[in-house]
Amino acid sequence: MLLFPEIDRKKTKKKVHDVLNSYRSLVRIAGEKHSPKVTTAYIFEMKNNDSEFSRKTEKIVDRKYLAEVELAKITEAMNQLDTYDRQLLYDKYMDRNFTTNIAIYMKYHVSESKFYRELEKAMIRFAESYESGKLLIEK
Repeated sequence: MLLFPEIDRKKTKKKVHDVLNSYRSLVRIAGEKHSPKVTTAYIFEMKNNDSEFSRKTEKIVDRKYLAEVELAKITEAMNQLDTYDRQLLYDKYMDRNFTTNIAIYMKYHVSESKFYRELEKAMIRFAESYESGKLLIEK
């Protein structure tokens, strides 16, 4: 196995999109007190919690707990990225205000094509960071 195998960028981007696109739903399921706080430098900080998980029975999967675990994984991966990548992914997938791609690339004062190139790079870097490359798809 190669340390840096050739990556199927299209499939990897799809997996990253699926994970990050679920972010807003995960925050709603986990509850506001479990959503990461975003600092001005776009560093994600998990809020303190007392691990208050309510389990009705041992056999029922606790959606809230699973959402919290997934949020923690996303937070950890986001914090491994540089500020620009974090900002870009936050604006695209995590901001409570659903912003169009046009508004985002106008905010950054870049062309549409440059925006999509930079977004793709940020998504690949996120895939590398998420659980040590779990989202990467090899060719």
